[in-house]
Amino acid sequence: MTRLISMLAILLALPAWAAEPPVEHFAKASQAYSVKISPKGDHLAMLTKSDGKQVVAILDTDTLKLRHGIRYKGNGQVGAYYWASNDRLVTTKEYLKGWVAQPQDYGELMAVDFNGKQPLYLFGYNSGKSSTGTRLGKGSDPIQAWGSMIDPLPEDEDYVLIKSTPMSSKGDRNATVFKVNIHNGKRKKVAYAPVAYSGFLTDHDGEVRFVAGTNNDGFYKMFYREGQGDDWTLFYDEKSNEGEIYPISFASKDEVYVLDDNDHTLQALKKVNLKTGKSKIIYRDDVVNPQSPKFSADGRNLYALEVEPGYPSYVFVDSKSRDAQTLKGLLQAFPGHQVAITSQTLDGNLAVVLAYSDTNPGTYYLYDRKKNNVRPLLAKRGWVDPKTAATVEPFSFKARDGMTIHGYLTVPAGKEAKNLPLVVNPHGGPHGPRDYWEYNGETQMLASRGMAVLQVNFRGSGGYGRNYEEAGYRNWGSKIQYDIIDATRYMIEQGKVDKDNICIYGGSFGGYSALQAPILAPDLFQCAIGFAGVYDLELMYEVGDIPTRKSGVRYLKDVVGEDDSNMKAFSPVHNVDKLKIPLLIIHGGEDERVPIEHAEALRKALDEHKLSYKWVELDKEGHGVFDEKTRIEVYGEILSFLDDNLKL
Repeated sequence: MTRLISMLAILLALPAWAAEPPVEHFAKASQAYSVKISPKGDHLAMLTKSDGKQVVAILDTDTLKLRHGIRYKGNGQVGAYYWASNDRLVTTKEYLKGWVAQPQDYGELMAVDFNGKQPLYLFGYNSGKSSTGTRLGKGSDPIQAWGSMIDPLPEDEDYVLIKSTPMSSKGDRNATVFKVNIHNGKRKKVAYAPVAYSGFLTDHDGEVRFVAGTNNDGFYKMFYREGQGDDWTLFYDEKSNEGEIYPISFASKDEVYVLDDNDHTLQALKKVNLKTGKSKIIYRDDVVNPQSPKFSADGRNLYALEVEPGYPSYVFVDSKSRDAQTLKGLLQAFPGHQVAITSQTLDGNLAVVLAYSDTNPGTYYLYDRKKNNVRPLLAKRGWVDPKTAATVEPFSFKARDGMTIHGYLTVPAGKEAKNLPLVVNPHGGPHGPRDYWEYNGETQMLASRGMAVLQVNFRGSGGYGRNYEEAGYRNWGSKIQYDIIDATRYMIEQGKVDKDNICIYGGSFGGYSALQAPILAPDLFQCAIGFAGVYDLELMYEVGDIPTRKSGVRYLKDVVGEDDSNMKAFSPVHNVDKLKIPLLIIHGGEDERVPIEHAEALRKALDEHKLSYKWVELDKEGHGVFDEKTRIEVYGEILSFLDDNLKL
């Protein structure tokens, strides 16, 4: 507790670094995040790190004094957490294993009072055998299932809704929803999913009304029901539709808001009448899909969504609502920032507000509606000085085939965007993810050393509509790479970067692009860094967690294809003879998404062609770097490699 108090004091008054910040500045995790206020406003909670483990710190709302720290003994740490009532929280438990850096989650849930009293093993396979610093009370009987929160039912002081997914890998994977008492752990079944790998949506009364998932055929299906105990009715079947539908909240008992792109390449927010089946378009953007829905204090009523074609902005569903009016006022109060109301009391009088930008990782404030004022709480990364951070500029251009491609250029602080050294940084995925206007630790680290950073939302990226994403299907090694290459050449033509001073670095699919783009444009790049990259497209069908499910195999057939000659033609492992630049290959030994066999096959091919490269294997890491010390080492390797191969 004493150590946690000292850590909190540092968080509330962290100085900014001067001159060139150290690598640690970018490698360490945010030290305050997921700040939430209790339903009646007496307590504030946040996730932070203490002794290398994630904990929940509970503060008094008025004084910001530390009330308690929720932690687990041994190798346990807090994962996510939820206010289940004004004085009681539910937390997930994770395990830090010595042989792998990524925390392991077995679906265990614990309940505890804000002051550490009445700890209870709420849900999981190991009931009564774990500890949060004091002996946990025994809850309901153990259950061989993963538990996850569906709805904390903030208006109910005694119950939460938990999804229970059986642990058997060969048996039934259809989930059950339980209403669980947070004081004694007793549970009651309230729903059973008609599909596997399911997610649920509750209505304004906390009743489970929608469920979506995939069956053995691997196709996405969605069902709804009139009320508890009623039969499920098929609402959507991916197999018989061109687009997709995602319910995001109920508008009334018989109306639901959905994001739907069945009639257009871009998703629209629609209101669907469940009785008549008729729908009404509320909003559709010209460039991007709406995202990040914002809800009222009770989490039930939708009032806004974000759209981000370049810079982020809001679309207000109910512009006259109190929340919408508050958010509009806050946006005016923080010019140059995006603002989000992240947590509220049930009466809506107090709200936690996060303001962030491309130069500000985010600062939390407490907004008092009655007093109409805000007061600062703490910064996510208090050591960052926004005045010395790099700026992020959105751009669009026409690719070689005329398609409009979007992206961002990060420009070092104090530098003019002219003749700069450049690191091209393609994102992972490639389908689904995209880059945003935000403070990004990796790009800021590179920019702090004088390099501009190019992030391209190439065709195939998510967020720009179905046609934009599907334009990347079966074009991983060709058209997607040409977008990256064309964006790089566009920056050269604009005079913003030095054509003879460019490297490329990416992770996952970005690691694939880091080698495939130089294969197609061997004279454009001076070096390449591949992290956790896919280097053999055929191997994706054989190793990793994607081909273990029918939906995964179907995904590979859709986005990669089954043409062996095509996969060979666009796999770096079969084209290393075209790589004439220095290479740095980094891969995790415990990577389940892209197993290290990919990197090993690449290394074998490079050795056969007697090509030089630097090899960094991270024994305990998976598809990412989770250990802070390891991240510092990896960043050091990357910066050293770039320093050797770029003129900085």
